Amino acid sequence: MQQALAEIAANERVRAVVLTARGSAFSAGHDLKELTAHRTDADSGRGYAKRLMDSCSAVMLAMLRLPQPVVAAVEGTATAAGCQLVATCDLAIASTTAKFCTPGVHIGLFCSTPMVALTRNAARKHAMEMLLTGDTIIAE
Repeated sequence: MQQALAEIAANERVRAVVLTARGSAFSAGHDLKELTAHRTDADSGRGYAKRLMDSCSAVMLAMLRLPQPVVAAVEGTATAAGCQLVATCDLAIASTTAKFCTPGVHIGLFCSTPMVALTRNAARKHAMEMLLTGDTIIAE
């Protein structure tokens, strides 16, 4: 995605970017099974997690720096980094089937990275409720 955004940024013919998805999820975020599988690495997975978070941050920054507006067209569920992806877009259009959550708290993680974009786009108390409970909220 980072490469695609770089190509789009350089293309003056592209006037806007619309992010969509196929299937029941807009974006599930990171693959937590993949992330926890690296706990057996010599560094307990810290290096892998850092590379993953650096890559995710680079994509979010590329979206923010893109000269074209970025719109999330959300149908289905956006969780954790997927919720961050939506919150990072310039505009989000959600269908009545759209759902959002930051469920890290359910497995002992606080979704601190999605928290930044989420708190910039949702009311403070609504964002905190999402972050502390992990509950799913519907688009309506």
